[in-house]
Amino acid sequence: MIRQLFGIAVMMSALALGAGVARAETRNEEGHRHGKMHEACRADMEKFCKDTMGDHQAMRKCMQAHENELSDGCKQAREEMKKHEQKGG
Repeated sequence: MIRQLFGIAVMMSALALGAGVARAETRNEEGHRHGKMHEACRADMEKFCKDTMGDHQAMRKCMQAHENELSDGCKQAREEMKKHEQKGG
């Protein structure tokens, strides 16, 4: 009986560890994607939204306000991010 309980506890721990690793990988991918967008849009952020640096919400609004003026690379990176967010990522 104790062996069975121990086995169940070990199995539950392994499952929890696996789920934690999956969540960490998802956060890592998300961070990478966000980093790519930030890098692609860096010049645009500095050009159009320098006054909002450090305020994520203000920066997002500013970038939306200048959406038609952004560089092609930034527009593409923002679109990829939007598509991923719409998929639930």
